[in-house]
Order: sequence, then C-alpha cells, then structure tokens
Amino acid sequence: MISEDKILRFIGLAMRAGKVASGYDMTVSTIANGQAKLLIISKDISKNTLGKLLHRIETDGTDAPDAYSFSEARKLGDAIGKPDRAILAITDEGFAGKLSTMLEEYDDTKETD
Repeated sequence: MISEDKILRFIGLAMRAGKVASGYDMTVSTIANGQAKLLIISKDISKNTLGKLLHRIETDGTDAPDAYSFSEARKLGDAIGKPDRAILAITDEGFAGKLSTMLEEYDDTKETD
C-alpha cells in the first residue's frame, strides 16, 4: 500500500522539478492554458473555493484534467515548501501519470498514525 507520506514526498519532488502550480489563481491559469495534467484538491478545501474552481472550469469551457481529493491543505503546502495549499496542478505528464497511479493505490481508510 502507498502511504500518504510517500505521495507527499513525490509531490515535493515534482515541485523541485518545477512541475507543480499551486494556489487558486496559478492553478486556474494552468488549467485554462492546458498545462494542467492532474489536479490534487485537499480534502479540507472550503466549499467556496471548490465552487469557484468548478464554476471557472465550466464557464471557461476548458477540459479539466483528472482530479483527486487527497490529504489536507497544510500537508500539501508543507510538501511543496509553501503555506497551506488547497489546490495543486501537476504540469508534467510523467509526474501526473505516476501520481495518478499512487493516488489510485492509496487507501486512506487504512492509514495509521
């Protein structure tokens, strides 16, 4: 089984490689210009922010990349060396593919702290 920490470390690696857009404005811009290959949305994202994101994607008429609900904003921010981040966009096919596989294998119901 893939652990939350392993996925967070991989997200950090993607960030160091320059393949992560974070925060609302940067993520929306990345989706709009077609660079976003995968979205990671924190499980504790506010309903307002999520609603704005979904509305923006619908009204822009852009194809939204696959999205996963994962972890918490604090942990996502820590993984990329930033303050809390509720939304991340992965901009590289290779990183997106690997993360997709990891997130599919991740089962947070079995996570122990």
